[in-house]
Amino acid sequence: MNSRFSGPVSAPPRARTVSPARARARAIRTRLRIVPRAAWVCALVALANGLAWSLITPPFQVPDENAHYAYVQQLVQTGDLPHPATPAGALSPQQDATLSAIDFYWMVGRPYNPAPFTDLQQHAIEQVASEKLSARGTGDALTADNNPPLYYAIEAVPYMLMPGGGVLDRLALMRAVSALMGAITVLLVFMFLRELLPSRRWAWSAGALLVAFQPMFAFISGGVNNDNLLYLAATGILWALARAFRRGLDRGGGLLLGAFLGFGLVAKLNLLGFLPALALALLLLLRRSWASPDARREALRGAGAAVLLGAAPLVVYELLAHLLWNRGAVPIDVVTGRGAAVLHKFNFRGELSHIWELYFAPLGHMRDQFPHLLPIWDTWFRGLVGRFGWLDYEFPEWTSWTVLGVAGALVTLALGELARCRHALRRRIGELAVYAGLLAGLCVEIGIESYHTYIQTGGQFEQPRYLLPMIGLYAAIVALAVRFGGRRFGPALAAAVVVLAIGHDLYAQAITIARYYA
Repeated sequence: MNSRFSGPVSAPPRARTVSPARARARAIRTRLRIVPRAAWVCALVALANGLAWSLITPPFQVPDENAHYAYVQQLVQTGDLPHPATPAGALSPQQDATLSAIDFYWMVGRPYNPAPFTDLQQHAIEQVASEKLSARGTGDALTADNNPPLYYAIEAVPYMLMPGGGVLDRLALMRAVSALMGAITVLLVFMFLRELLPSRRWAWSAGALLVAFQPMFAFISGGVNNDNLLYLAATGILWALARAFRRGLDRGGGLLLGAFLGFGLVAKLNLLGFLPALALALLLLLRRSWASPDARREALRGAGAAVLLGAAPLVVYELLAHLLWNRGAVPIDVVTGRGAAVLHKFNFRGELSHIWELYFAPLGHMRDQFPHLLPIWDTWFRGLVGRFGWLDYEFPEWTSWTVLGVAGALVTLALGELARCRHALRRRIGELAVYAGLLAGLCVEIGIESYHTYIQTGGQFEQPRYLLPMIGLYAAIVALAVRFGGRRFGPALAAAVVVLAIGHDLYAQAITIARYYA
């Protein structure tokens, strides 16, 4: 007998069965590996910085934080959306008592009034927290009344996780959720740069880290404000667009774009300004794939998915708003300028003039409607360098000039990189036009809302944080600038820029500590 067959015959190994839960976990891990490790690191840095800002900034000292908290409280306590009440400004007894105990009204707008620090003040705060005051208010959420509900529905989760907690305890946990949104935004910035500039990995990290350490972005991410979800959605749209322009529009890309657009619209209506540029993007992507029948079919599916998924949340919100909440999804004054109280008559030429003067000096017979001759410097650039609290303290002016010098150098290097890659740039001119259109549309939307605020109340609307939905383009300029250094000098240039950003952020935290605790 052949010795090869003389031994015992072993049974074939049994196939290992995998439970459905383990299979789902394995699929999730596989998808998470698509995101580079450096992106997770950048996101963790942003989370840590946002949490630091949430601890440094006193309660309700992020703009409109009292209104956003009141919205969440109204949603949780009654299941209804807020609505204007009389007298205006009356919130729940619990929140009003807390605001009084922490000297909120004594600090806002008064940069020389510090946060409570004496034992007597601390005792008053603890006394209010121990009282069983009602969390049901008049239903008014002040400046947040007309906002869509998605951000507040998310923040309702940490609010309800502390059923026995006071206002300040709940606010701290809600701030942590906002900081998490900021971290996800930074991760999406990394992914956007990865698609936009598909080489030089250290440039992606440099751009994402500069967003993580941008003081105004970190300050807002450390507070309860629906802008945080808006920044996340807008950056996700940039990532989806860059992905589609690089890989072609398919059904998956359309779903990604539509998802970010859809939940962004029910986070904050400022995203309406993106719609013209997004329509242009879909037309360009369809045109690119039209020659091939298969590619055309897939692109049409992607465009249809983007439109349907982008519109669906707003349509659902509109139906629920009319059927359950007795309100419109898009307040009429946002569209037409007509409201319950109007100080000035709506005028289309006046609106155009107002939008122009919101950013640039008046031309010809334009009427100067703003206190600054050059708003693009005083309102927007200096504000983005750092204007904190309820716009009541900021960096010394020399800081803005220093940052202007650094920014000028980075823009020059970025332009140099674009000039060096001019042949590739010509092929991507349509994509660049879409990004420019997104920025222009956002600026126009801000201007429209600013004008309607002006004719209704005579007040000022503009704040530098309203431009932060385009923070992904800021990161792209930084990434282009450090790429100009090439493989030899680029990493060192990236490290130097990140160190400067860390210094800028630490300086911002230092003046915040001095403002409230010195």
